Amino acid sequence: VWSTHSSAMAEGASVADSAYSNDGLPLHTDMTYMRDPPGLQIFAMAQPAPKGGESIFGDGFAVAERLRSEHPDAFDTLCSTTRRYRSICTETGWHLEGRGPVISAVDRGHGLPPASRWGEVTAIRHNDLDRLPDLPPLAANGSPMDEAESDEFYAKLRYAHQKWDTLLGSDEFRLVLQLKPGDTVVVTNQRCFHGRYGFEASRDKGRIVMGCYVSQDDLDSRFRRAGFALW
Repeated sequence: VWSTHSSAMAEGASVADSAYSNDGLPLHTDMTYMRDPPGLQIFAMAQPAPKGGESIFGDGFAVAERLRSEHPDAFDTLCSTTRRYRSICTETGWHLEGRGPVISAVDRGHGLPPASRWGEVTAIRHNDLDRLPDLPPLAANGSPMDEAESDEFYAKLRYAHQKWDTLLGSDEFRLVLQLKPGDTVVVTNQRCFHGRYGFEASRDKGRIVMGCYVSQDDLDSRFRRAGFALW
């Protein structure tokens, strides 16, 4: 269970995550810096900001499928490139790092062309605020990439990320809600993006959101018990 208070976090509580400020947050998934990010996230609005702070949500699978249809090369890059994420908190003594592609999809085989290689999208891992600089992978022969190969790697990644960010900024994929006290929203963290607009608050009147996580394993278990077939 967690709580974000914009102006009065409890003594000793970690504020290393990017949520603990008055700034707007771009669409992202949570805990990208964990080996296995949570599967379910529950938000409960305890106290809205006096001004601003609207919540934003988006369907990551819908964005990924649009990217696949309009920019298949970019989709292939974000499926096949491992990216690294980190969160460090000296107050509580943690150093968390996770890695994985932005888009996880069923891989039908490395030798297939991009249009045939990737099947169903299974998860999204995206948070630019916690992402580490990208490093080029080793070349096919196991040695470091030469300069030309490295330049090509970064050019493809910049192109793919620009197309991805353009879709994330589109109103077509954004649901904006002004949550009231007591409103609760439940999202699948490995699919659904969330973010917020910036807000104004004082120490006496801060924005307070409470919530909790459920692991992906627990979520999958409940689905299976309910009779759903999972990949």
